Amino acid sequence: MGESSGSKPCLDADIWAKLVPADSRYSVVDIGSNETVVYSEISCSSRNKHEWCKITRSLNQSSAMIQNKSSTTILIDGATVQSEDIMLIQSGTEIIPGPDREGHLSYRFEMIPAAERCEKRLKISIDVENAKCGICLNIWHDVISVAPCLHNFCNGCFSEWLRRSQERSTTVLCPQCRAVVQFAGKNHFLREVVEDILQADSSLRRPKEDVAVLDSHALIQSNLIISGGRKRKKPHLAVDEQTSGLELSCPQCGLGCNRAFCGAYWHSQGVARIDSHPLCLYDTFKPIMERCITRIPLAAHETNQYEQDITERSIRQLGRTLQDVISEWIGKFDNHEIDRSRMPLNHAEVITAATHICNDCYDKLVCFLLYWFRFSMPKYLLPPDASEREDCWYGYACRTQHHNEEHARKRNHVCRPTRGTHP
Repeated sequence: MGESSGSKPCLDADIWAKLVPADSRYSVVDIGSNETVVYSEISCSSRNKHEWCKITRSLNQSSAMIQNKSSTTILIDGATVQSEDIMLIQSGTEIIPGPDREGHLSYRFEMIPAAERCEKRLKISIDVENAKCGICLNIWHDVISVAPCLHNFCNGCFSEWLRRSQERSTTVLCPQCRAVVQFAGKNHFLREVVEDILQADSSLRRPKEDVAVLDSHALIQSNLIISGGRKRKKPHLAVDEQTSGLELSCPQCGLGCNRAFCGAYWHSQGVARIDSHPLCLYDTFKPIMERCITRIPLAAHETNQYEQDITERSIRQLGRTLQDVISEWIGKFDNHEIDRSRMPLNHAEVITAATHICNDCYDKLVCFLLYWFRFSMPKYLLPPDASEREDCWYGYACRTQHHNEEHARKRNHVCRPTRGTHP
């Protein structure tokens, strides 16, 4: 006797994943919402059904989280998952809704590529004349925007204009309105608009030779601050001899540090201090792998001290140190085993354990890793007062952001994320 499964019916346009049974006599289970509960039944005609798992789509849309909702253990790729525990799954993961293979139907989890889903798309009407470069008068290629006037040009066209302007003058004027340009950067939204236009009308495409010439002139690869006016003396140009030998590669803060006054950027400009704004110290820049930590940051779990205390006690209960836990999760982070979509640092997808960041940004990274540490921890490993609570999001989008333990206990500290805040 085997079990079959089912979920609530959904529209084809909503289906983003499926549970495909190993036995073709049973039907495929469609996963059609960001959070889907799957029920099991002894036979197709049976009225007795019970939850056996909950599948939640990750924000990166390339993986999902499965929670065992049954009263027994289930198997995920051969690993035993206890009741209420959560595990990461991807396309190809084998799921068995029971403690062993005998008497239970095996399923394979499959995610449906976006191209195969019937997604609704917003149609935007645009006059082609408004999608042309003011320099070459053709459809934008590798479009960039300049500020503060917000006019748009081909990267190659404006880069050549920029080069010639800087040879003749200390300021760069917009080719379209003659306003002084202070900033230039790639416009990824308009780039997609251009692709849609060219798909709709292929006659607007440029010859490959013209595209190659434009690409050879293109200088703007990241956001570029364009200095203008009279040259000012740079304050406090002296830089510590111990740090002058270390050259960080990106002068536009592409290293992971998300502070507006990032020491890496200003150090590259020869500025060691700015009197009117706080500047993170260049001396604090170290690779993530070389850092040590002895205390949980105050910002952890959205500054919720009650949750911070539970995390600290959980680590001690495991016989480990905070440094042990963070080192382990930096390894997971480096292997891309963690969903980075909520990571509070710039260029999250390219950050590695070797990336240089400042002290403040390291604390943000530690807070992010501690969230995933708690999210993945089985309830039975938590302190007793924490394991008895219902679903809790450890201070993430939490309704009880009070730092008072008595208040948290009175409310049972049931912290549920609002719609759209699941990690």
